[in-house]
Amino acid sequence: MNRISLTGFVDFVLEAGAGGVADPLKERKGDSAPDYYHPLRDAIVEMHRQDLLPVTLDAVVARETSEKKRRVFARGIEGYRRFLETGTMKWFDPPRTRYRMGAHEVDVNPELGLAIDETPHVIKMYFRGEPLTPRRTSVMLSLLAGRLGRICPGHVFGVLDVRHGKLHAVSTPEERFDMLRASNEGR
Repeated sequence: MNRISLTGFVDFVLEAGAGGVADPLKERKGDSAPDYYHPLRDAIVEMHRQDLLPVTLDAVVARETSEKKRRVFARGIEGYRRFLETGTMKWFDPPRTRYRMGAHEVDVNPELGLAIDETPHVIKMYFRGEPLTPRRTSVMLSLLAGRLGRICPGHVFGVLDVRHGKLHAVSTPEERFDMLRASNEGR
């Protein structure tokens, strides 16, 4: 059985919906380094897990040897700090699951579990430079809430556009249905 990331699966769904020939396991053009954002992603998770100050994220930029990565990571940190200003946050381990789709197994793996102003949020971070479209947001939120909603009743599911510090969230089945319907109407 082939494993595919949630992001890879979302790419597959969006490409297939656009009428293209999509292969869920192909590497995305421009993402030649699949772990490009890995140092920043891990630093954000560890900052919350260990209850560290946001200034600790600056070390990720300082460690980078690539000028381009330093610029990209600095912009991500700036956006993430804007997100941190939206409320008080306390870490919890985010739930994870997998589900089978034909010969593939999709990892549903949100990186952050944060109680924001005491409301539990399960969050997938989005780092890419290309804009986070409403359709991509809708598919990601539907997958997160659809696969984890039964495990985590009362939780809010979100996709965080890290560069812009904007959390896109959904919490009820009705909201998920409305998002899917809007996504299909946008074709």
